[in-house]
Amino acid sequence: MRKLKLNCNALDSLLGGGIESGSITEIYGEAGAGKTNFCLQAARECALTGRKVAYIDSEGVSFERLNQICNGYDVEDILDRILFFSPMSQKEQEKMVSNAIKIKNIQLIIVDTLNLFYRLFVEEEKDETTHSFTKQVASLQRAAREKDLYVIVAQQVYTDKNGEIKPFTSRDIEHLVKTVLKLEKIDIGVREATIMKHRSQPEGKKARFTITQQGLE
Repeated sequence: MRKLKLNCNALDSLLGGGIESGSITEIYGEAGAGKTNFCLQAARECALTGRKVAYIDSEGVSFERLNQICNGYDVEDILDRILFFSPMSQKEQEKMVSNAIKIKNIQLIIVDTLNLFYRLFVEEEKDETTHSFTKQVASLQRAAREKDLYVIVAQQVYTDKNGEIKPFTSRDIEHLVKTVLKLEKIDIGVREATIMKHRSQPEGKKARFTITQQGLE
């Protein structure tokens, strides 16, 4: 198992050295909690190692923001190594996940956000939508394990009856995800990450970090 550092001391320390290879890391939080910033910084750091990143973007990443985060580095070199996919449906996303896994020299797969289409269509087409969603996660977990990849999935959330923020997801995938990180907005530019599940770090462990023009610090 290897670890991908985010180049954010607070988060790298929280995660015991960085994002683990060979398994899925799930991040969730309300809009503005820092999920996409987390994903973009991970993509940058992986690209800087010379390996390829597949970024499956269902929400519309700001390339202006990506350029800000890459400022001070060789932006063109980084962007050459990040392959963007933009699904418009659950079926397209499923196919793009499958295609991303097959990319030569791929090191990191990001799905931001994994559950957008699941959330939109699960009530109308429950069986088909749930099957596709579970298939994507199972494929990502298998690829992570077999190819020793880093996989990050961002998830939208809902508030349960107890007022807790939870990822809007299928229970079928809980055992497939080995690291779960909750992100919360604390103040302007200040966020808090809490470990909800991890193979080596204690549940409930927290760290605060800031979002600046250069990324997560």
